[in-house]
Amino acid sequence: MSDNMKFALEFERNGAKFYIDMGIEAGNILTKKLFYTLARQEIEHLEAIEKFLADGNYEKQEGSKEVEQEIKNFMKDLTDERKIETQLQVYEMALDMEKKGYIQYEKFYKEAKDEKKKEFFKFLMNEEKKHIDAIVNVYSYISNTEDWLQREESNVWNWMNL
Repeated sequence: MSDNMKFALEFERNGAKFYIDMGIEAGNILTKKLFYTLARQEIEHLEAIEKFLADGNYEKQEGSKEVEQEIKNFMKDLTDERKIETQLQVYEMALDMEKKGYIQYEKFYKEAKDEKKKEFFKFLMNEEKKHIDAIVNVYSYISNTEDWLQREESNVWNWMNL
């Protein structure tokens, strides 16, 4: 197995563990939902990597919802007092982790000689980008709602203006 595939397996496995642990420790139900959703997606990424290693193909799980849609559905029933998070440093740690993954997958994408590997690392880059967007949106919303509401709608999940 190549070093880049070993990295991908370890990175996604560590990400799943991180999100599960941080979800358990979170004091806020919105943070818990975000991190458990991200943990499930990291596990799906592990499955995609294993499939790619086995037969050179991968597929996104059909039943998988996008992080944004899951959070949107979840927030419909939340009251304002349940949206407050006091442990904001976990968001910063998560964001740092996802950025490192994106950068590494981008490097692997650029180095890949095989078109299938290139396509696969592009898929992983896009997944990490979605995670970065989710973390930034929820972090911004719960840490500084007033600024978040004033940001340009194209940069945020504007449906959070509930």
